[in-house]
Amino acid sequence: MGTYFNVTYMIKSFPALLGMVHITLLVTLVAAVCGILLGAGIAILRIQKVPVVAPVLRVFISFMRGTPFLVQLFLAYFGVPEIFSHIGISMKGVPPLAFVLAVFSLHMAAYGAEILRSSILAVPVGEKEAAMSLGMTTWQMYRRVILPQAFHMAIPALINTVIGVVKGTSLIFNVGVVDIMRKAELMAGNSQRSLELYVDVAIIYGILIFLIARIGRFLERRHRDGRDLAELSEA
Repeated sequence: MGTYFNVTYMIKSFPALLGMVHITLLVTLVAAVCGILLGAGIAILRIQKVPVVAPVLRVFISFMRGTPFLVQLFLAYFGVPEIFSHIGISMKGVPPLAFVLAVFSLHMAAYGAEILRSSILAVPVGEKEAAMSLGMTTWQMYRRVILPQAFHMAIPALINTVIGVVKGTSLIFNVGVVDIMRKAELMAGNSQRSLELYVDVAIIYGILIFLIARIGRFLERRHRDGRDLAELSEA
């Protein structure tokens, strides 16, 4: 390591690290979209208390919320191919990123399911009764009435969970995915200047989290303004 902090090297290295941000964004976006959609389905199945399925989902949620990202990544990356190999299926051609996307989506789904379940249960009973009185099926009631309101109420908690996913992506280099952290390690090995590189990494993650938080506030404000407008029109 260098004997002093080299600001010039830090600035010059920043574009190279920023060039790997698409991996972080890809994992975050896929995990957020797939996780929230899957989480909504899990939440509904648990609320409806579907026999056999609901208890299994409860165990799934407890496991995903009770174990670290890294453990889940290792179990998926090393354990799943091992299990499949015993039944004659080779997973050697599956890229590490596929395991990362699957694990992060499931992790997001577990957290999203609990958040959305609470939000769904918070929707006034009158809304549900009104939907049923109009002849809506259970699926139509959830899709048209309950889920839109639940999603709006869940925005702050879901955004916080997405931020957690962004932070968790700093671990994916452990299963061979070259992301910002892995790029920093490789560059540090050649330059012997890890501090400058990790400051760059911290700045990049800080910017990403700031932008996601801003998006969350925008969505909250848009929902609040839309709700206020609806209330005024009804008045």
